[in-house]
Amino acid sequence: MFGFWNVFRLLSIVKDNKRSKEMMLYTYTVILLIGIAGIFSRFFDSMISEIFLGLIGPVLVGFMTIFYMIKYSNSRAIRFNRMLVRGFAIKFIFYGVFIITIFTVYSFNPVPFMCSFTVSFIGLHMMEAIVLKKIQDR
Repeated sequence: MFGFWNVFRLLSIVKDNKRSKEMMLYTYTVILLIGIAGIFSRFFDSMISEIFLGLIGPVLVGFMTIFYMIKYSNSRAIRFNRMLVRGFAIKFIFYGVFIITIFTVYSFNPVPFMCSFTVSFIGLHMMEAIVLKKIQDR
């Protein structure tokens, strides 16, 4: 219960900052995905860890991407594009290492992990594209 109120307090602090509308949009998408993962983990009790492990990687990488998009949004277009390309390369390496590490270290059923990872990867990258469009329209 304590953590629940802290999340809403954090969201209200972030919401007051006018520059963070894009971060709020992304945060609401993450909350939606966590809710969907919670619903599916209720139906598949033996696969809870696989479902949430598939969700954690794209969520963390996405928050960092949105943070740097907002941070570099007021810089020149060349610098902003350079940041996006570097971020893409870092994400490419991180996702490869993340998936290889999960499959070699943790023994589990890979199908729920890959389904959760794929849904969160696609959904959050679509939201990153929407946030990027909103930042460029400013």
